This record gives sequence, C-alpha cells and structure tokens, in this order.
Amino acid sequence: MWIFFSIASIIFTGLHAFAAFSGKSMAKGMAFAAFGFTALTLLSEYAMVVSWVRAEDWSALLDVVPYMFPMLIVYTIILVAANGLLLFVRKKDH
Repeated sequence: MWIFFSIASIIFTGLHAFAAFSGKSMAKGMAFAAFGFTALTLLSEYAMVVSWVRAEDWSALLDVVPYMFPMLIVYTIILVAANGLLLFVRKKDH
C-alpha cells in the first residue's frame, strides 16, 4: 500500500507544480492531496513495521528498517519542501 501512496504523492506534487506555474486555482487542492498522500505513505510504512513486531519477525525489521528510514526522511523532506515552496509560487500576469 505504501508504494501506491508514495506514487500518488509524487504525482500530486507534479500536478501541484503544473497548477502553480500555470496559475490554476486547483494548486492548493493538489498540495493538500500531495501532503495527505505523503502522510499516508509514512503511516502505511509504520503499520508495516507494527505488523512485523506483532509477528515477532525480527529478521524483517533488521533487514528493512535501517535502510528504509533514511530514504523515508529524504522522501518526506523533498516532498514537503517542494510543496511548501510551490504554495508561494504564483504566476503573475503582466
């Protein structure tokens, strides 16, 4: 599920960039969707880890968590920064 959420957040970030640069009124809605799917990605990753803990699958935790955590940090920082900056970009008509 986290793969779907992460792809959706990247798509909505791209749509947010398109809407922000073309002056569309839907830009803030796209930003909301991108932020929402970013949060859902992180929550689904956390849910996966919780299920491994409940199943006491320590090898899965040891194999995945140390490598996935830095990638999730970078993913979150990039998408939040991109969407945050795009909220302030406006196409100005002269």
